[in-house]
Amino acid sequence: MTEQQMVQGILTGDRSVFQEFHRTYKKDLLHTCWCFLGNDAEVEKTVLDTFALAVRQMGRFQFQCALNVWLDHLAVGLCRKLLEENKKHLLYSVDFFVQPAGHQKKPAYPEEVLKLLREEMEQLQGVDKELIEMREVKGWPYEAVANKLKIPVGAAIYGIFRIRQELMEKVRARLSRSTESAS
Repeated sequence: MTEQQMVQGILTGDRSVFQEFHRTYKKDLLHTCWCFLGNDAEVEKTVLDTFALAVRQMGRFQFQCALNVWLDHLAVGLCRKLLEENKKHLLYSVDFFVQPAGHQKKPAYPEEVLKLLREEMEQLQGVDKELIEMREVKGWPYEAVANKLKIPVGAAIYGIFRIRQELMEKVRARLSRSTESAS
């Protein structure tokens, strides 16, 4: 079904066409909203709101871009609006969390351990490297990682857990070797 046929079917109220529209674009919209919101409830609500807004504005769609691009544009607008509203409803100022100038936060681990961990992370390859970089370096939610790699969320969570365990074992082994050689 072409985009023109899909839009025409939605405008005439064809439920089966809307279901196809929903099925075709929902996953991409979930991914787009996850990149902004990272919260299950907000993402689901925003995706539903995007479809509702799209149906209301479908008659004005001019086919100057692909339908998925237009839907992403609507979703991003709704995400930004929601983020702005959430910022206004904070019970305290965001500045509360800003550390005063000159205040240095101590690292959670000694620098030697962090250096070894970085070295081991650089040795990762393929999907393992992508999983760790998206989750641990970029801070993506598990769902966004899974969507990006087109794998189930459970597989992403397990993969990240497994890689973390392997990294910890390698770092521990290197630390014990370095302390044995020092003594």
